[in-house]
Amino acid sequence: MKSRIVSALLGTALMSLAEAGPVQGVIILDSTWADQGGAAGAEGDGFGAAKALAMEPQFCAIMSFFDGEQIGGSGTWIGNDQNGNAYVLTAAHNFPGDSTATNWTYYTRAGAELTGKAVHIHPNYDPSSEETPGYDLAIVELNGPLEDCDTPPLLYGGDDELGKLATMVGFGSRGIGSVGQDDKYYMSEDAAAARNIIDVVEDPAPDGKSGNQLLVDFDKEDGSTNVFESGESLPVDEYEGVLGSGDSGGSLWIDTEEGWVIVGVNAWGDDAVYGSTGGFARISTQYDWVKSIFDASFTNE
Repeated sequence: MKSRIVSALLGTALMSLAEAGPVQGVIILDSTWADQGGAAGAEGDGFGAAKALAMEPQFCAIMSFFDGEQIGGSGTWIGNDQNGNAYVLTAAHNFPGDSTATNWTYYTRAGAELTGKAVHIHPNYDPSSEETPGYDLAIVELNGPLEDCDTPPLLYGGDDELGKLATMVGFGSRGIGSVGQDDKYYMSEDAAAARNIIDVVEDPAPDGKSGNQLLVDFDKEDGSTNVFESGESLPVDEYEGVLGSGDSGGSLWIDTEEGWVIVGVNAWGDDAVYGSTGGFARISTQYDWVKSIFDASFTNE
């Protein structure tokens, strides 16, 4: 795979994708959690800032996937077709085996309920291979329109993701950097968000089966857990974090001259503690595939 970073990346603490799995909730800094009221016996009280960030108007298109018992995935509305059916960008691994679009009930951020009609899995995604998380992409067609947002979000069509401040949004479980994900932190099913710097950008490999990822790491307050040597060792700000379980398929956003745009889809993560890493399937290279399913709006068109 071709990376825009020239470093001893293979010699870092970056885990192999064979050891990685579906990401683990929004995991935030211990210090932010404490500042927001988190404490022993009040673990769920420390996520006010993360939830407020996810509720900002530019993220109105985010959605949760409910399996009848719990939220198990996330996605982002990218528009309605002329027949009034909504389309949702998400991760392919939310549809394992013989599962279909009807396996989930889909909820908008405002609480509207929709059902699935069809799911389109990226042809390069292979759930049995560790080489294809950059293509862990799916688009779900729903029975009916999403009407929470005035306009659909833009998908990023450029090639300048490296080093950008990005916001990741999802409906998954929660935790803090010193502990990781734990049910005691997950006291509501609201969306939550974190920020990070895109430390690695991978181009699609010539074989079309690997690469195509955006990678981040979770830096501790004292800078002691940096994974990518070419990236900053300190948290980007008080919102530093990574995603976790139930956030699979959640979107990664950057702010551009054309407004907020989606640059990636949450594909995998490791331990969800300080020093952990997360990977997002890259959107900018997938214009043709997206357009073959739905006429979503990209930048640079």
